[in-house]
Amino acid sequence: NRKDDRAAMTPAELLALIASDPQATAFFQSGDDEACAARCSAIAPPVRQPVPADRVQEIASLNGMWGMLKIAALNTALSNPPRGAAVSFIDWIEAGRPLNPDNAAVQAMAATLVSYSLATAEQIAQISDAANTPQIITFHDVGAARQSGVSNNGTA
Repeated sequence: NRKDDRAAMTPAELLALIASDPQATAFFQSGDDEACAARCSAIAPPVRQPVPADRVQEIASLNGMWGMLKIAALNTALSNPPRGAAVSFIDWIEAGRPLNPDNAAVQAMAATLVSYSLATAEQIAQISDAANTPQIITFHDVGAARQSGVSNNGTA
């Protein structure tokens, strides 16, 4: 998990990204590491990171999922599942824990919520999308890739 402004890519991966894009390749070959870095930041795939609890609650509140889960969690007459999944989700987020949408247990909980109509696939996708963190590639990263000596399709 990347918490600073460093690229998550290795120099070889960055060179492959550069080679995959004609504009990045042109900047790289002309020695314009700053423009190359800006282009690479724009085209690099996002890094997946757990979503902070306050962001999960904000998304779920705005898309209507939070209210539905609170109602289900408080309904003692509701069977388990789905009540247990609703309680677990609410407890997890209210405890301030980040949610990792790529975790198998989280995906199973989300599937339970969807299968019992306590959430929609679209609502779950909004939370999952929040895990996408753009990669920030700096001119230092491009320079390091250049200096690594790794050659990829003639870009180095």
